[in-house]
Amino acid sequence: MRAFSVDREIRIQAPREHVFGFLSTREGFALWVPVTKFEPRVGGTIEFRFVSETGAVTVTFGEITAYDPPKRIAFTWDFKKDALDARTEVTIELTAEGDATLVRLTHTGFVDEEEGRKHAEGWEYWLGRLQERGEGKEPGDDRSMQALQS
Repeated sequence: MRAFSVDREIRIQAPREHVFGFLSTREGFALWVPVTKFEPRVGGTIEFRFVSETGAVTVTFGEITAYDPPKRIAFTWDFKKDALDARTEVTIELTAEGDATLVRLTHTGFVDEEEGRKHAEGWEYWLGRLQERGEGKEPGDDRSMQALQS
């Protein structure tokens, strides 16, 4: 069976330790992606709550598989409803590049190419929000983020 993966990179004009702050607490994550639960340790839980334009709620969850501040975090990823039928894993690696940080996200394990494509589009959007936050900008409103505040 063929596995598909998502590979995305962004460069954030901020030090690696600053950028990792958005990956090390629930509050940090919640500034750019709708995390509702986060236990920053290997074996800890991570949970996201996405709200579509129609108001439908999608909950994803996972277990932290790597936690190495300020370099790397990894976690499994699946849906509470309509499971992916595969173990997928998200790895986010941060590399210091002078005053900037290279952020490399890899989401592996998709057995369905279409599912991988949809996740690639999603991660592109969310990483754009991380880049804005990391550079001290306001990424603007997002329906999922508004739902976190309510």
